[in-house]
Amino acid sequence: MKQLRIVFLLTLSVCFVFAGLSRGLSGARPAFEAQVVFESNASPTADPDPRDETALAVSPLNNQIIAGCSKLILGGGTGSGISRVAYYYSSDGGHSWGNGVLPLETPQKTWNRASDPSIAVDSNGNFFIGALLLDTPGASFDSAIYIYKSTDSGRTFGVAEPVTLDIAQASPKFLDKCYITIDTSPDSPFRNTIHATWVTSTGIEAAHRKPNEGSFSPVINGRVGKPISHSGTHQGPVVATGPGGEAYFVWEGLGGPDTLLFNASVDGGDTFLPSSIAHNTDFRLRSYQAPLKSPGPLEGIHRVNSFPSMDVDRSNGPNRGMIYIAWAEFLNGHDADVFVIRVTPANLNTQTPPTIATGPTIVSTDLIGADQVFPWLKVDEGNGDVEVAFYDRRDGPSGFLNTYIARSTDGGTTFAENLRVSGVSSDPSIQASVVGSFDSQIGIGDYLGMFSTAGRAHLFWTDTRNQKQEAFYGLVEFGPSGGGGGGGGGGNPPPNDECSSPRVAQSLPFSDELATGGATTGADDPASCAGGTNHNSVWYAFTSPADTTIGIDSSGSDYDTVLSVYTGTCGSLTTVGCNDDLIGNKALLTFAARSGVNYLIEVAGKSGGGTLRLRIGFPTVSLVDYTTAPDSSQALMITGASFQPDNTVVTVRKDGVDTNLPRLFFTGSLQGDGTVAQFFATKKKLKKLIKKGNTVTVIVESPAGSGHFSEPFTFTR
Repeated sequence: MKQLRIVFLLTLSVCFVFAGLSRGLSGARPAFEAQVVFESNASPTADPDPRDETALAVSPLNNQIIAGCSKLILGGGTGSGISRVAYYYSSDGGHSWGNGVLPLETPQKTWNRASDPSIAVDSNGNFFIGALLLDTPGASFDSAIYIYKSTDSGRTFGVAEPVTLDIAQASPKFLDKCYITIDTSPDSPFRNTIHATWVTSTGIEAAHRKPNEGSFSPVINGRVGKPISHSGTHQGPVVATGPGGEAYFVWEGLGGPDTLLFNASVDGGDTFLPSSIAHNTDFRLRSYQAPLKSPGPLEGIHRVNSFPSMDVDRSNGPNRGMIYIAWAEFLNGHDADVFVIRVTPANLNTQTPPTIATGPTIVSTDLIGADQVFPWLKVDEGNGDVEVAFYDRRDGPSGFLNTYIARSTDGGTTFAENLRVSGVSSDPSIQASVVGSFDSQIGIGDYLGMFSTAGRAHLFWTDTRNQKQEAFYGLVEFGPSGGGGGGGGGGNPPPNDECSSPRVAQSLPFSDELATGGATTGADDPASCAGGTNHNSVWYAFTSPADTTIGIDSSGSDYDTVLSVYTGTCGSLTTVGCNDDLIGNKALLTFAARSGVNYLIEVAGKSGGGTLRLRIGFPTVSLVDYTTAPDSSQALMITGASFQPDNTVVTVRKDGVDTNLPRLFFTGSLQGDGTVAQFFATKKKLKKLIKKGNTVTVIVESPAGSGHFSEPFTFTR
């Protein structure tokens, strides 16, 4: 049996002194080096029906591609309705949105309602929504957990695939509160495994589907789902994955007292904590002192809870592998606060207990005793920063909410001054009494959504500024990291800091996100085409699979980069290509690669480091020209790399509107990998779409439907 190497949390004392908690009072907090870039309404403006319980994910291939989901009460504008799951998609970084509603028809049956949505994205850019499907109360006790997959950047979702079914059972399990995540760590042996967890009438269950598996497992007593909790009443489970593919589960156990409970797996979800650690199947982290409940002391909020949120540091910084958990609790008798804890790993083989490295830390910086509720925690995979979004009552009017964010750059030890993201306050009582599933009032839902990557936080929350519940998006950009994970302001050197230890791209296309703030400049680093001294260099390597043209870009990075490609050995390198500032201050290049040749890639900063977002072998646009196609029509000639003939989509974005160019001409001979480096794209009345002096954005997807997009290329005719 594979030895377990697992991280778990040491039980906190049931009776701890509130005054002794790490408050990080405002006088000692660092400044919040961040700004709200913009916010937008993702909901259809004419729709009166309420939308809450929001979730969000961002494509790892292109951070302009965002997808989200929420609960929607169809007919709820009149006071009651049918619970459904709505989805939202943006291809321009959240400035504009499309939306739809997931179907209730599945291969097993047609359901009456849907609820409890969550969303995740795999390393190939495919989005997945997990949802609870159930029948109208009184019709039957059938329920199920399904996932829906989108291969077109969230625009459409395919046929529902069952995770677990509870249909026509003599002893139904009454499924509830499902949540999914996907293991996307480059170092995980279970990469792209989907993990799901949910509530049943007897406890918490979990299942998984690995990339080479056709369905979810394990199957216990004829049903999919493994119990991972002791028998009892539980709620609010979430799952997060670690850098080595570890899967961690946390939830709230309801009873006397309520408890924060935990379980974990290091083999992709096949086995969990052994009985020597988890005596009752699960592991008790701590007992709640004053959990939030409905109805409770928070006047004006119809539903409230202390469900936990969790994420793991998957960066290459000093806190790699650490687990962070956030929750809200009513400890001081007059307001709810958000708390975060961080845990140092234990060695299960030697039974060495873990230690609580940080916390409980109070996240809020308000000094007026206002409530903070519904926290959602994420760790930036690039730099290890810990970010927590939550609803906050500090600003008024009395009882109103705003959406805030807090960030820690020192591994959860302190949180900077909180930043308000929502531009207008929301009244949480608006549409809160609308009746949804099981005749329960919806409140403002049970959670909000956030996704953190590349020095940005993407927030998705329920907003009532327009006198109805709507799904709002907000983008926050941070300043240089203070070192929480070795980000732009400092930290440990990454593993690929030197030319002699590059990170190897085993296959193409390849992408990586890396904090380079701790990277150094090697004595044998060659001079680049940018001139002067480069800084914070990191190295990559790959062997070309064929004679072809390869594209490399760092356009998604948050600092000024220079790209160089070499052959040879460290200290004796021959330059193949170099680029500085092709797109703004970001670098992008294409070069002729030869089959079997090993290439070294250096990415350097012109004045320092930051969060690097590197892509190799994706469709790459390096030049666009307005010209004449082979059929004499007016067309765009697109030059670059990795364009597959008859399997490519070209989109022109003008004033926020996307238009496809359906007629493509691929000329010239195929390269060794079956791609071409140049083609023509056109449509009827192209001249009217792109007039002289117009500036448009050109995006290429190849293969079509793969989610492999080029970086947006700005072109002025």
